[in-house]
Amino acid sequence: MRPASAGRLLQVVGIAHGAIGAVVYRDVFADIGRGSVVGSVPDRGDRAAAFWFMAAAPTLWLGGRLLRSAEEHGDLPAQRAAGVVLTAVGAVGTVAMPKGGFPSLVGIGGVLLRRSLRSGNG
Repeated sequence: MRPASAGRLLQVVGIAHGAIGAVVYRDVFADIGRGSVVGSVPDRGDRAAAFWFMAAAPTLWLGGRLLRSAEEHGDLPAQRAAGVVLTAVGAVGTVAMPKGGFPSLVGIGGVLLRRSLRSGNG
C-alpha cells in the first residue's frame, strides 16, 4: 500500500482552511461586500484577520501542489525543506494558538522529514 501524499494532505488543509474561513468570517466578508472592496482591508482588525486567514488557503493549496510534484519526481531536498518549514511553522503556531489547526502542519512536516531522511541524503 502506497503512503498518503503529504502534498495532497497539505492541499486538503488549504481547502479546509478556506471553508472554515468562509464560515467563521462570513459576517466580515458580507460587510466588505456591501461597500467598496478597493481599500476595504486595513492593517489591523477583523477585516485584516479575515483577509490574511483566507490568503493562507490558496497558499497552502499551492504549496501542497508543488510538494506533490516534488514527491512525484523524488526531489528529496525539496521535501526535506518543506518538512522543516511546515514542522517549524506548525510548532510555533501550535504554541501561540493551541486551538488552531497548526498541529496538522506539524504532522505533515514530520511525515515529510521522516520520509525524506529515510530515503537518502538527497
